[in-house]
Amino acid sequence: MKKVLCAFICILLLSGTATAQVQQPYILNGAATQRTCNCYVLTQDVQNASGTVWNKNKIDLTQSFNYVFDVNLGCKDGSGADGIGFILQTKGTNLGATGQGLGFAGISPSLGILIDTYQNSSESDPPYDHLAIQMNGISDHSKPENLAGPVTVTASSENIEDCTWHLFRVKWDAVTQTLEVSVDGELRLSVTKDLVNDIFGGDPLVYWGFAGSTGGSSNVQQFCAALRPDYAFDGGQVLCDGTPVKFLDNSSSFGTITRRRWDLGDGTIFTGIQPPPHLYAAPGIYDVKLVIEDNSGCISDTLKSSVTIGSYPEADFSPDKLCLGEPLQMKDGSKLAVGTLETWKWNWGNGQTGSGQQPIAPYTTPGTYQVELEVVSKEGCGDKVSKPVNVFTTPVISATAKNVCIGEPVEFKGTNETPTVNMGQWYWTFEANDTLRNQNVSYTYTAGGKHTAKLHAVSSDGCVATAVPVTAAVVDLQLFAGRDTVIARNQPLQLNATATGEDLYYTWTPSTGLSDLHIPNPQAILQKDQQYHLVVTSPEGCRDEDDLAVKVYEGPEFYVPNAFTPNNDGVNDRFRVNAPGVPQLEFFRIWDRWGQEIFSARSLEQYWDGTLKGRPADAGTYVWMVQGVDYKGRRFSRKGTVTLIR
Repeated sequence: MKKVLCAFICILLLSGTATAQVQQPYILNGAATQRTCNCYVLTQDVQNASGTVWNKNKIDLTQSFNYVFDVNLGCKDGSGADGIGFILQTKGTNLGATGQGLGFAGISPSLGILIDTYQNSSESDPPYDHLAIQMNGISDHSKPENLAGPVTVTASSENIEDCTWHLFRVKWDAVTQTLEVSVDGELRLSVTKDLVNDIFGGDPLVYWGFAGSTGGSSNVQQFCAALRPDYAFDGGQVLCDGTPVKFLDNSSSFGTITRRRWDLGDGTIFTGIQPPPHLYAAPGIYDVKLVIEDNSGCISDTLKSSVTIGSYPEADFSPDKLCLGEPLQMKDGSKLAVGTLETWKWNWGNGQTGSGQQPIAPYTTPGTYQVELEVVSKEGCGDKVSKPVNVFTTPVISATAKNVCIGEPVEFKGTNETPTVNMGQWYWTFEANDTLRNQNVSYTYTAGGKHTAKLHAVSSDGCVATAVPVTAAVVDLQLFAGRDTVIARNQPLQLNATATGEDLYYTWTPSTGLSDLHIPNPQAILQKDQQYHLVVTSPEGCRDEDDLAVKVYEGPEFYVPNAFTPNNDGVNDRFRVNAPGVPQLEFFRIWDRWGQEIFSARSLEQYWDGTLKGRPADAGTYVWMVQGVDYKGRRFSRKGTVTLIR
């Protein structure tokens, strides 16, 4: 239940009946001002200020008391100062001082519970905002008058200048003579001491109040006296449709609460201490409001609290079947119109239980289990559902494929490795997003190489097997025996056949001049022209063939024609050098009859096509020269003329 209070308060609980306050009980001194009916500002955010608020009615320390205040030390962490103190003293109601003494310094006899927000090294202050119990106007923590502390003011932070109101409780047990100080519900300090005799010289009647001060640094420092509307529910209250709601008044005030006004959020108004059990007409969210007034005439701010009257949920869950080997994820499908589901209790039907909205079921063996789910909302409304859940075995599959030659279909075969599980569906997926729906299929690839397919399967129970990849090699040998070539008689010729595949077997025929008939790169030494035929086979039985022609000349030598006819008829259109035994050409140049160079090449593959600067050259006689290095390393050259015929 969320509660909103616009004012902060103090609760005075005496061991006997609280004395009624019929007039303003406080005397204000210095900078102190009254902010609201029950709240007081001790200092504004100004330097060298002091404010005190003393209750004019003395209390008797032979009686126990329990004071609860709300205190606010301002918003200037680090640069704020100096702090406030709750003080018991016998000197009167016009006391106070500025600076580090917190309005407590010099008051003796006295007892002060000091909230100090500034570090004064001269008083052995720690670097954090601190709380201490001290006596007789001495705020130095190194002195005997320091009875307890210093400690951080709150248990969770070193800073109390946080713009926040904090609950500050001072409790005195007269029987055990124990003084306890709590902040925000956490006990921070305690001391056992005979306050009457050890401090106040046997006088049990003392003034009490708050003092605050600033020095060179400052902060707004304030406290509030009690006027707190509040309500609660007992531990067994259920906020569900059709259940009466019992509101318990939990309000507190410094004086006597004289009037209350309840607004239950559905038009019901009640002015007694607490309403009778109330039945709301329908589920929903209702804004309950409570205002109280005490005997001093102070009226509290309105307590506003949303109360949810929840509807009853409809429990449900899914799925009703699970497959072993997969995450056994259960999903809550419960519905609730008003309220918030808070707890889920699962009974798995196998002696095990679980919790959580989306748990993992604990099954390890197939079977049918009666699963029960109970859901309960934050409002205490619940429902149950029980349904059978079938747990099935997930199938395991494997796949095989045989390598084939290009153009042949690959035979893919699927196997169910869990024969006790009936299969409902098989299908294969291929690289081109093709799908075939059978256990065993044939598929033809258009390109050679290694290809991966995946086998999928679903059991008749709907359990999906883990997809299995399988790779098939499609052999496309792509044999190339080599380009036809020319060599000189007795010139070693290195053959370099190529083919795609592994563990291939080569056969050259005939064997004339070859160093090895069964490798792709034998060496040949020939005396005359030779035509070779090469056959290659793969382990799969794939076969490919190719031929290679070798023309043998006397040489090494340059063979150059003496005429050519570049008329694009496909016959004698190119003027080139034939150089058996000359693997390296240094240059091939052609000049016209005026000595102008019109063609130059450094490769036997290059030729002159009878053009000059892109245009047909004139018919006539041209001079050429060629130079190169033969296979034995000898450099030689030749020159001559050629006639271009048009």
